[in-house]
Amino acid sequence: MRTLRLALVAALVAGCHFDKLFNSTPGGSQAPPPGSGLPRLAFTVQPTDAMKDSIIKPAVQVTVFDSAGNVVTSFSGDVTLAIAKDPGIIKSRLSGRSQAAASAGVATFSDLSINQLGNGFTLLATIDAGSVSKESASFNITAVPSPGAGSARTLTFTQQPQATAAGTAIPPVQVVVLDSAGHTVTSFAGPISVSLGANPGGDTLSSRTVNAVNGLATFSNLRIDKAAPGYTLVATANGLPNVSSIAFSVVPGTATQLVFTVPPSNTPARATIQPPVQVTAYDAVGNQATNFVGSVLVTIGHNGGLLFQGTLSGGGPVAAVSGVATFSNLSIDAAGNGYTLIATIVAGSVSKESAPFNIAVL
Repeated sequence: MRTLRLALVAALVAGCHFDKLFNSTPGGSQAPPPGSGLPRLAFTVQPTDAMKDSIIKPAVQVTVFDSAGNVVTSFSGDVTLAIAKDPGIIKSRLSGRSQAAASAGVATFSDLSINQLGNGFTLLATIDAGSVSKESASFNITAVPSPGAGSARTLTFTQQPQATAAGTAIPPVQVVVLDSAGHTVTSFAGPISVSLGANPGGDTLSSRTVNAVNGLATFSNLRIDKAAPGYTLVATANGLPNVSSIAFSVVPGTATQLVFTVPPSNTPARATIQPPVQVTAYDAVGNQATNFVGSVLVTIGHNGGLLFQGTLSGGGPVAAVSGVATFSNLSIDAAGNGYTLIATIVAGSVSKESAPFNIAVL
């Protein structure tokens, strides 16, 4: 049995590259590569008010982004539009070319119209047979021409920031310029900036600025690394009052690092190691992975037994609570110097080796 146990420990040690996995700076090679994960859609030109049976202008545009917030310029598939919310008295029909092939990741719909009156229409954009979708901001279909947009008076978030994992791009946020009647000022092409308002995590996100297109500014690469609830964004533009977004949360990412937050200490042979060893999981950007509830296994790394090799008892696996696995009954049966422990996430590739410690003669 002891020979088998040693073979298993050796296999664990050989399969783990500790320096590469755990000594890199937060946010380094462990972060997901750009373009990984499902794409996201955003209405980069929202539908605006229009008369019944008249073409919606400016042309509606839908853009495909990757999970890192970059436009997927290689995407040339079809984007499909349909009416999502229909306030018409009878069922409304969307006319025009409601399916368009994207060019460099952007699909343009230049001849859309709706045949019923109503306030609060929205459109739904989909790709990949509906597996990825996005709903537009609301707009109205009127019997008479809407009054032309007046001068810019206010800003508003038409796509609010959403709860996002730390270190990944927030789904595209959009800010629109409105006149005093609440119409989009499509002639506005000036710069709009967003920055952090409420900052409960102490993140260092700097102000980001983009030029509006038809009165709309899209922020597709915002990223916050410090996990915390209650963040807000503030949008600003010259001569206009600032506006705050709704509150949103940044949650820890996937556990990619382990740390011995209570390391093993020198202990007599066969005695329980005190205080109990604790191993904490962290995400790639250094947040405690409080959402990690998997199990952690502890084994001997370097076996420092003097007369014979030591055997570890109480190594689990132990289920983590809020990302922390506590080993309350660890012991080693053979005296020696320079023992180390290896913590490993069960059924995963994440491991960490402890600092050395000694086991004394009873």
